[in-house]
Amino acid sequence: MTAAQMSGRPASLPADLAAILSSRELRSVLPPTLLSRIGGVLEPVTVERGATVILQGDHGDELYVVLQGLLSVLVERPDGTVTQVDEVGPADVVGEMALLTRQPRTATVVAKERSTLVKLSREAFDEIIADDPQAMHAFARRVLHRLRRTQLVKVLSDVLGEMDDHAVRELERSVEWLHVASGSQVFGEHEAAHDIYVVVNGRLRITTANAEGEVVTVHEVGHGSMVGQVAVLSGGLHDCRAEAIRDSHLLRLPRAALDPLVQRHPKLMVRFAQAAIRSVQRTATQTAAMNHPRTYALVSSSPEVSLDLFAMQLTRALDAHSSTRLLSSADVDRALLNAGVAQARDGTVASEALTAWLSNQERDHAAIVLQADSTWTAWTRRCVLHADRIVIVASAAASPVPTAVERELRALQSHRRTELVLLHAAATARPSGTGAWLEHRQVAAHHHVRSGCDTDVARVARHLSGRAIGLVLGGGGARGFAHVGVLRALREAGVEIDVVGGTSIGALIAACIASDLRVEDIDELGRTFASPRRLLDRTLPIAALMAGAKVTALYQRVFSDIAIEDLWTPYFAVSSDLSRAMAVVHQRGAVWRAVRASTAIPAIFPPLLGDDDQVHVDGGVMNNMPIDVMRHFCRAGTVIAVNPMPPRDHVKSYRFGPSLSGWQALAGRLRMFGSKVRAPSILGSVMRATEINSAHRMRQPAFRALADVLIEPALAQFPILAFDRYGEIAQVGYEAAKEAIASWQARDAQDEPREALRSAAA
Repeated sequence: MTAAQMSGRPASLPADLAAILSSRELRSVLPPTLLSRIGGVLEPVTVERGATVILQGDHGDELYVVLQGLLSVLVERPDGTVTQVDEVGPADVVGEMALLTRQPRTATVVAKERSTLVKLSREAFDEIIADDPQAMHAFARRVLHRLRRTQLVKVLSDVLGEMDDHAVRELERSVEWLHVASGSQVFGEHEAAHDIYVVVNGRLRITTANAEGEVVTVHEVGHGSMVGQVAVLSGGLHDCRAEAIRDSHLLRLPRAALDPLVQRHPKLMVRFAQAAIRSVQRTATQTAAMNHPRTYALVSSSPEVSLDLFAMQLTRALDAHSSTRLLSSADVDRALLNAGVAQARDGTVASEALTAWLSNQERDHAAIVLQADSTWTAWTRRCVLHADRIVIVASAAASPVPTAVERELRALQSHRRTELVLLHAAATARPSGTGAWLEHRQVAAHHHVRSGCDTDVARVARHLSGRAIGLVLGGGGARGFAHVGVLRALREAGVEIDVVGGTSIGALIAACIASDLRVEDIDELGRTFASPRRLLDRTLPIAALMAGAKVTALYQRVFSDIAIEDLWTPYFAVSSDLSRAMAVVHQRGAVWRAVRASTAIPAIFPPLLGDDDQVHVDGGVMNNMPIDVMRHFCRAGTVIAVNPMPPRDHVKSYRFGPSLSGWQALAGRLRMFGSKVRAPSILGSVMRATEINSAHRMRQPAFRALADVLIEPALAQFPILAFDRYGEIAQVGYEAAKEAIASWQARDAQDEPREALRSAAA
């Protein structure tokens, strides 16, 4: 091809091609400066009916202009179904995105009838553009409009199902394309509902205010989700607030445009109503599963921290459950056959095209891992803005002071959940110094990962993707040793515990699990509790019956100076703050202090004085069975709850009058002097009294439903202080757990729709 040939349109140009090139329709796609130069380099192509012109997924090297005939544009969804998104005829252009972005074809084009086309190759296109950069800019701007139309049709067909071409075109004319910046409100609670919104790409958080005025997250929605439709269709007010938690693109359909639209296309109203019903059903039946993300940005805290190994391991762990793609800047450049496209600046044509391509990747995969560069680049910034969750990856051996990259991250004022991963040497026995990292950062969670350890990375993957398994252990005195049997059953069944917590003796056993104590070591605790002289140190009963020195020394010996934040397995303990009348969830500080606070039975052991003059006593006073706390930790994961305290305890035959001296109670217990007095012990009364509130909660179906697996061993025959029978109690827990675990695993194996919902965010 010569420069002379490319300089203008030859005089002998066929009449039909000349007419096409001068048509108004083609000028809407190809700018005049480009039209004036391509005539001499177009190659005629004839295709028969049914022939494939372009194949979705292929890397294209040409665009086509239709001279005669009709082509169908088809998009294949991940589930294999195919949707016609457009028809193209004379003067239409197809395949132009391949020349602009070098990305794989986003649709298949098939001839609906015998058609005549002309082809412009990439080589010829590049030569023209090299001589006339302004032509490239004008061409790109026109192409992006067509790209957005393709996205629009795809997402509307995902939400509303198959629609005829007339309905699609009317919807296209009726909707408005919106860019909503991270943190911006889409609509407010109690506002009049005027518009329906569809998420093309991005993520919205749906919140509401509870009876106490606290803002509660209902769920989060992403690509292909519709919001606001219930209020619009009912003609009422929004009952929640929607805000963008990352930069998002939405389609807005005004109610004023909807009414005439459904009059002309009645089936559309049915489709909108069905979409609204599906939305309500998902929220009501699987709220937690809506919360987990689809895109994760891995951001290195400093250039010295390589993300390559961790990113690969995390992607592999996520992909084991649902289709996951890893994308670094180099991956993007290779995929689009365009070196440097990942670093496209905001506001450029390449940037908008890249955003659309990333949106398609998100549509075609259950999860995307975006690996940022080692420094703050345009790609790193794009990863952060495009992600549902941000994961900062740092070396535990480095300084905990935030780096330049983290300062840039903070400057974006991200509204997304941010988590911290600390990488340790492979031989690390126990993390240390984590508190300093957490002091300098506002992160929702942190994770410890040993170099090259797939098990640690798999745990992180389960947390991030909403598949974590949490074990929550309730209080119950000696009955709490049922937890030891439950632990044995879980390990036999191969159940990996990702987070553990509890109240009172449940907090103690949970701390043993999180500290990686052997079952034999926990059995030794049982023997200690069975020996009152090794645990109880009576004192002048002013603050409490016991001084608490022995139990404190026991916890310090078992847990040494381990901090909660330095545990491989995340842990929490619940205590009750007498000064503020509220439950306290311990997630930081010394493990022994958290256990000591959670097991400080009122009047028996002295309270533990905490920060800000908090007076901590047994967690059972406020929340003996903290399923709700574990649900917050596990989000959309699985909560296994063990309740050792029967909702209805064994009723003993007591006999005593309105007044009762200690001597009378002692005589009755020793059966001296023919005494018939039978009275509960002060320790037994206090322990049972601390759990009455939670026993009431455990009778409420809504509270019980917070647990996916609820294990309630039959322990009513064991007195609350029967520590000497810890072995029998543990065996009862083991048998109850085996039965519950088998039932849960069988149910989970059959419940594929539920698992599918958990592996794909809304």
